[in-house]
Amino acid sequence: MKKVLSLLLVFFIVSSLFAVTTIKISGWPGNPDEEAAIKAGVKEFNSTHSNIQVVWEPIPGNYLETLKTRLSAGTAPDIFYVDVYFFQEFASKNVLLPLDLYIKKDKFDLNDYFSTLVDAFKFNNRIYGIAKDFSTLALYFNKEIFDKYGVSYPTNNDTWFDLLDKALQLKRKGFKTPLVLAADFNRVIPFILGANGRLVDENLNTTLNEPSSRFGIKFYIDLVTKYGVAFEPQAVGAGWIGEALGKEKVAMGMSGPWTLGFLKGSYPDVYKKMGIVEMPSLIKKSTMVYTVSWSINKESKHKKEAWEVLKFLVTRGQEIFVEKAGVLASRKDLASKDTDPMKIPFYKGAEYAHPWSVPTPTGIFSVANDQINSRLKDLFYNKITLDETLNQIKKNYPQWISGQ
Repeated sequence: MKKVLSLLLVFFIVSSLFAVTTIKISGWPGNPDEEAAIKAGVKEFNSTHSNIQVVWEPIPGNYLETLKTRLSAGTAPDIFYVDVYFFQEFASKNVLLPLDLYIKKDKFDLNDYFSTLVDAFKFNNRIYGIAKDFSTLALYFNKEIFDKYGVSYPTNNDTWFDLLDKALQLKRKGFKTPLVLAADFNRVIPFILGANGRLVDENLNTTLNEPSSRFGIKFYIDLVTKYGVAFEPQAVGAGWIGEALGKEKVAMGMSGPWTLGFLKGSYPDVYKKMGIVEMPSLIKKSTMVYTVSWSINKESKHKKEAWEVLKFLVTRGQEIFVEKAGVLASRKDLASKDTDPMKIPFYKGAEYAHPWSVPTPTGIFSVANDQINSRLKDLFYNKITLDETLNQIKKNYPQWISGQ
């Protein structure tokens, strides 16, 4: 009997030594380059770790709703993408694992990452994710169009009024559609903040009707309605800003690095004509940062192993992803190695960018965003006045962010 017990003990010890923990990671399916990059990172991790194996299981379709359903059902992956846009909602619902103790124990240096990206995934002074990459906004311009009409190029130091002046020069000289603008609130935010405005007050009430915030919104709208130098993509026969630039329907457009890949692949000749500078400024520099974290499911049964995987994903895994997918690195050391001059304005923007997130008591901003966008569209076509818009926002904002 003792011999049998001894054999069983040896069996369990040996089994535990060779036990393999499976960590499931998930996000939305990327383009072919991104998918290949993720799989390459997973392959390298699995080849160098015998006791942990990673499985990549992307969620197709409506990622956010599917992930919410799986979190409620207890079937969510161990690690998953969290977009900064809905990060607050997830953090406030206590479904993400705080990483502070793991970071402290392993002396994981967050100073290796852009501070704006670290802060983007903080909630109540705790860290719930680490940015896998990011995008900022910059100003694209077609050098050939500027040369043809004899207008000086935009620069990194241009103000809003320099932007307006150059757009007006193009229009006066015969180029009728100098600038493409989107009726999207996140594109207006840099103008609000650049005018020293703010999005909410200390109690998370909307402040869009405050003088500085109003000034930023008004300037953005005036480019379309007062000065007639800016147009929606659809107004120039394009589906989005990148396509308007690619079809050379406009001379300038504010967009992110995703437009680089689009132009390079779909409009390679136009890509060669493009210049990119930082966003124009007023009182202070301002742009947006769109970013996604790798975060750990609070209900994961393998938290320690998940942390080991997450560390890889945001270090060596990020190096692989940046190299193969062409995205912007959230790690400063990797960013410093990216010598592509077209990306420099986007990296510079990371130093002062504002995350695409508006704090609310519920963590939910999606309804308010849709409502504000609808009114921006009406403003573009003079269907409503700015004062009417701001009054409607102030009146209805509490209901929009209530989560009901």
